[in-house]
Amino acid sequence: MAQAKKHILPFFIPHLGCPQQCIFCDQHKIAGQAAPTAEAVWQAILALPAAQRQDYDLEPVRQALTAGLLGAARISTRPDCLDEVVLARLRHFGVGTVELGVQSMDDEVLRRARRGHTAQQSLAAVRRLQRAGFVVGVQLMPGLPGETLASAWAGAQRVLAEQPQLLRIYPTVVLQGTALGRLWQQGEYQPLSLEQAAQITLAIKLLAEEQGTAVIRMGLQPSPDLAAAVLAGPYHPAFGEMVQGLFWRFRVLTALREMPQAAVLLVGRRHFSAVVGQKRQNWPYYAEIAPRLRLRELPPERALPEDTLLLQAGEAEFCQAEADFRQAWRRLCNLPFLG
Repeated sequence: MAQAKKHILPFFIPHLGCPQQCIFCDQHKIAGQAAPTAEAVWQAILALPAAQRQDYDLEPVRQALTAGLLGAARISTRPDCLDEVVLARLRHFGVGTVELGVQSMDDEVLRRARRGHTAQQSLAAVRRLQRAGFVVGVQLMPGLPGETLASAWAGAQRVLAEQPQLLRIYPTVVLQGTALGRLWQQGEYQPLSLEQAAQITLAIKLLAEEQGTAVIRMGLQPSPDLAAAVLAGPYHPAFGEMVQGLFWRFRVLTALREMPQAAVLLVGRRHFSAVVGQKRQNWPYYAEIAPRLRLRELPPERALPEDTLLLQAGEAEFCQAEADFRQAWRRLCNLPFLG
């Protein structure tokens, strides 16, 4: 029997229930909408195909889960608001996954961002949720004021050691109407470049996957409102694709160092765009090592896994499996902040 298509029904409640106004935040722009009414939520649930269902006390969610209209419920919240009473309430209403806006594991960075919580509170919240049986997600924001690539990397290592199941990585973007926007306009804050943001995101992604944490988002969800509000920083509507392109750039470059005389690069066809990079930005890096390199599809008769990278120079070959690259990626990528 074919499985029914899964639907994700997101609702954003901008600023309500959050006691802080972080310097980077304009939730109306990020969410692309105002807070929904309870009736609007019900109508959206009821409108899903085949009847697949908050006022803000989550009762509609509980009823929908009980009736089989929803398969699961997920919320995002702050690390410092999850006491045992709140956890019991979430369990009662059927919430199974809780994502935490950790953002940074550097207390000075959190203070400057006006987060209102500490790194230790983030760790405690992850552990509390795990003990209570929730699926735990973590959200990180590399590039906040006062944070370096090295400290962002160290912080990611610290929180990922707790083995949350899910991770979102949102490199810091400067938005109109925020305190961070004013700092940038006054020359007091310099955001990450796109390349820096892609590098730290890729490193955190690979580390997370090493430890069994699924990376479910890289970069902010694009929308017209958000794009119009961006003043500076590493915003790109296809940021996740950029990170994947960087992954393949590192793979190809490390392979070419083993065979600089290579004339042909063979990969699975579905990886072509990532290997070449957006606007062919990866290819000049390859051409510096192997000026005559051509890209070809892995021939099916070789029966190699599609994630294989194969270089050829005449009769000679160099083969790199993705698993081999991942095992040695910290050494092979040679990123300074990895230490």
